[in-house]
Amino acid sequence: MGKLLDGFELWLRKIVGPLFVGMGLCGVAAAEEGWWLPFRLLFGVLGMASFWECVKETWKLARSKESTKAQLDRLEEEARHH
Repeated sequence: MGKLLDGFELWLRKIVGPLFVGMGLCGVAAAEEGWWLPFRLLFGVLGMASFWECVKETWKLARSKESTKAQLDRLEEEARHH
């Protein structure tokens, strides 16, 4: 059970943030019909880029040979140094 929770926490930390940012940016681009077209396109492209980052991180997590516990420890260590 602990391994599953570690995996869920890692997924939340690395993937959920960019996913919601991407959905939000794409949503704004689609909803704001009165905006100048280049602004709408910019928001759409930024949203898709954020979503693509999500896909890449998911792929890295799924293909990683490192345990989820080790990945979480590395993330926490990186957070302490920043």
